[in-house]
Amino acid sequence: MRDTEIQLFIEGMNSAKDEFFLEAIAHMHQLVKDFPDSELVDDAIYNIGLCYFNMNQFETAITFFKKSIDEYPDGIISVLTGGDEYGNTAAKCWYGILNCHLAIGRIDDAKKALSKMSVYSESYVQKENGEKVTYEKLANNALQIFTKQINKKLNK
Repeated sequence: MRDTEIQLFIEGMNSAKDEFFLEAIAHMHQLVKDFPDSELVDDAIYNIGLCYFNMNQFETAITFFKKSIDEYPDGIISVLTGGDEYGNTAAKCWYGILNCHLAIGRIDDAKKALSKMSVYSESYVQKENGEKVTYEKLANNALQIFTKQINKKLNK
């Protein structure tokens, strides 16, 4: 990797961490444009989607998550910024898509996203205690929590 692409990625991640989402998106778009063959492109596109998710632009977020899955189906989660996530970027994207669907109340679409995740059994988040939690398990938990909350509201 070249220093410039690494710098763009790190600047984008730092901007997102500081909740400067539009600035983060700009850095990530620049990385994709200038370094289309970089191993960071799938992560950059995912992070663009995540920024839109954090701005409650769920349909746009889904578009970018799907773009990462479709164009980089074998992309690997970057550990460049020292995260605790491992495996395929697509697993994170499906998890993001599921959460977008839940945010706009589309439970059936969230279930469809969950059904796509079983092939990513080696993609996970490592907790502080060393436990490895797959994105499929995280997604299943999110769907269960959301469903319970909806049922509580309906039973009031």
